[in-house]
Amino acid sequence: MTSHAMSARLLPTAVVALAAGLLLSGCHPSDGYRKTDRADTEVTEAVTAVEVTEGRSGSVEVTPGKGPGVTVRRVVHYRGDTRPTPGQRVSDGVLTFSDGCTGSCSIDYRLEVPASATVRVDNSSGRISVTGVAGAELVSDSGKVTAERIAGPLKVRTSSGDITAAALGGSSADIRTDSGDVRADFAAAPAALAARSSSGDVTLKVPAGPYRVEVSTDSGSREVSVPTSPSAEARISAKTSSGDVRISAP
Repeated sequence: MTSHAMSARLLPTAVVALAAGLLLSGCHPSDGYRKTDRADTEVTEAVTAVEVTEGRSGSVEVTPGKGPGVTVRRVVHYRGDTRPTPGQRVSDGVLTFSDGCTGSCSIDYRLEVPASATVRVDNSSGRISVTGVAGAELVSDSGKVTAERIAGPLKVRTSSGDITAAALGGSSADIRTDSGDVRADFAAAPAALAARSSSGDVTLKVPAGPYRVEVSTDSGSREVSVPTSPSAEARISAKTSSGDVRISAP
């Protein structure tokens, strides 16, 4: 057998071995040999507010927990030999995080927080999902944002990504995206609701009004099927530059 033939037969085996080694080490050939590590912890101090605001990429999921503290589940993705050392601190009841990154890295968060806490998230890209808290302010440059069962005020901003909110119980909500659809369903009638998209549909479901309604779209249909009155105390503003606007009862 020639050396060329032997090399041809050995090459597939070598590729398989290399791929297996990368997977075992937490790397994957398609992501630039990024490494993955966990950094879980329990915050035992009483927490009244949670802030995840490093501005890096990564998904953030927040759900209600059982105690006054916070359960933290973190998956750290990084390159190089230096492992990031993410941290957290509580000051006056506010839990904040540090990523501990010296180079390229991202962190996925899964947090179990008190239902009475407020949540603020600000990241550059990645999915944000917040459920069952007292209030939320959510900002993302790029990524889908989901908010469910928010008992108090809700504010959402995204440059690119759909926004979905369900079973909202707060009196106010301000929801805006530059590019994406906005959908918000309310379990209790809001006193002030603003929903806007520069490019995308705006769909709102609210309990029976009446509401003082302001609706506009430069390109799309308008449909309002809830009671309206110019003197109503509750206000709804729904606008899009390109897309349909619909306001209806659940």
